[in-house]
Amino acid sequence: METTARKSLDGLFNGRGVAIMGASAKKGKPGHSIVENLRAAGFTGNVYPVNAASESILGFQCYRSLEEITGRIDLVVMVLPADDCVEAARAIARRKDGKGDISAAVVVSAGFSELGTDQGRSREKALLDVLVPRGIRVVGPNCLGVMDTYSGVNTNFDIGAYRRGGLSIITQSGAFAVSYLKWAEPGRLVGLSKFVSLGNMSDVNVVELLGYLADDDRTSVIALYLEGTRQGRALVETAAHVSRKKPIVALKAGKTRIGSVAAASHTGSLAGRFEMYQGVFRQAGVVLAESVIEFYYTAAAFAKMPLPRGNSICVLTVLGGPGTLCVDELVSSGAVRLARLSEKTKSELRAILIPAANIGKPEGFIDTTPSFTEAQHREVLKIVLGDPAVSGVIYLTTPPLFMDEDALAENIIAAYESFAPEERKPLLSVIGFGSSVPRLRNRMEEAGMPTIEYPDIAAKVMINMVRYSRYKSRFDEH
Repeated sequence: METTARKSLDGLFNGRGVAIMGASAKKGKPGHSIVENLRAAGFTGNVYPVNAASESILGFQCYRSLEEITGRIDLVVMVLPADDCVEAARAIARRKDGKGDISAAVVVSAGFSELGTDQGRSREKALLDVLVPRGIRVVGPNCLGVMDTYSGVNTNFDIGAYRRGGLSIITQSGAFAVSYLKWAEPGRLVGLSKFVSLGNMSDVNVVELLGYLADDDRTSVIALYLEGTRQGRALVETAAHVSRKKPIVALKAGKTRIGSVAAASHTGSLAGRFEMYQGVFRQAGVVLAESVIEFYYTAAAFAKMPLPRGNSICVLTVLGGPGTLCVDELVSSGAVRLARLSEKTKSELRAILIPAANIGKPEGFIDTTPSFTEAQHREVLKIVLGDPAVSGVIYLTTPPLFMDEDALAENIIAAYESFAPEERKPLLSVIGFGSSVPRLRNRMEEAGMPTIEYPDIAAKVMINMVRYSRYKSRFDEH
């Protein structure tokens, strides 16, 4: 991305002065929650609530207008009735002309082109006509705007503080992305870097943001929820460039004609044929998930695990049925094969496991049976992960009541961390009891080891990692 274009987006994530037009002293109102969430996110810059009826909100001095604010403003958030937004934009323009400080605006308000009416489109055009020519970048309207967990900038009225990490989200649906973060939060499944809810995408668009995040050192994986775009060619070209550096995991809405109509009514986007996206995204190295849960878990795994250096996967299981489901999903993809374990590996496993254990029938499949202690987990995982023929492991367990969750977690983590970082392989753990073993899952997730509840989804995630690794390796070699 050109330096000037990149600089124009910096104000969204790194501004030190944020004004909220439509700030409210009433708890529960979006204009109150945004002020509250800015504080909760750890923002240390200046917060300027604009509210003529209040003296202060949550300890921050209120201002009657932008003109009264003497400090520097980088970002303005509009959370106003749609009819008031155009006049607010004119006030921003006057401030820019006079002081030259505002570089970005987030329009949370709805009531614009997404309505599909002449009035809505006219209102949106009037908004942009006074801001964009002055170099003020606009996110929205009809959005939740931006979050940056490192700078503390936050215009989201649903989420305040969030644990930091390498996942950045670009979404045309604020509610969908918030649902992802809320789902992941109790289990500590992801750590967030940046969040951008684009809404109508009237100015700042998905293509620019992909390019911006490609060079963002704090973003290791990009999760993209897309309804449609008018920049199809540019999107594919940019995605192909970004995918050479880091993974993009996408979920595309509007697979059917009726779904496309629903997408258009949501953000005014042109959905396009889903089959076209499938083909061009794969060519561009984008991981296109087939379901919401596959999207969630794939993005989380990319953020925590190294890429596989090959496509030979071992399925290590305490559970016969789920292990078989996992094997079926892997093999039927055509992208993965079961690893051919060395005789040394098989011999070492036989020395540890009970005679009833299944080692290598079929190749790459190990069923330990539930007669498997916490300490044996450590030894077996070290043996399997150390086999040069193994590119990655899917491990399935349902910890019995007599097994200590904390001890099991510590042994699994110890096995994985016994390898130097550059020697580590992806390990996806399927925890059959799900949320009923929270200590086990939380401890593993905190150690950067993804846990998944469903064997078929774990297989899909591993397939996605193998395919992306194969794509990226074509460029790493040059």
